[in-house]
Amino acid sequence: MMTPKQQKFCDEYIKTGNATQAAINAGYSKKTAKQIGQENLTKLDLKVYINERLKAISDNTIATAEETLGILTKIVRGEHTEQVTTAEGEIIEKHPDTNQVIKASAEILKRYPLAKDININGNISTNNPFADLTVEELRMLASKGD
Repeated sequence: MMTPKQQKFCDEYIKTGNATQAAINAGYSKKTAKQIGQENLTKLDLKVYINERLKAISDNTIATAEETLGILTKIVRGEHTEQVTTAEGEIIEKHPDTNQVIKASAEILKRYPLAKDININGNISTNNPFADLTVEELRMLASKGD
């Protein structure tokens, strides 16, 4: 079980990424902060707490692939607008320009292969009427056209 001081250390470590500074901010002695900070990072319950908190933070702040594709799709469809200030100082809603639509389309297409990019491997059977002929028989057929 984690003590309140250890929890404060973990929360400070998440903020700073620095074990020594986190230990000092949590109330540990400056003299032993480096050692305590390193020791705390090896304690299983503290590591689990830190990792769970970091995951929760990233889940709430980092866009998912679905969100990103959704935004790109809105740009391609002209549904996404942004506020811009005109030369006269007026704020207006602007739809994506052609370059933005092309870039968004390219980003989407990177994730979905086009039919021509799909590599199909397999056996293809063909009906070749000359397959069983010898070289001599093929020459005789070719010479008949002369």
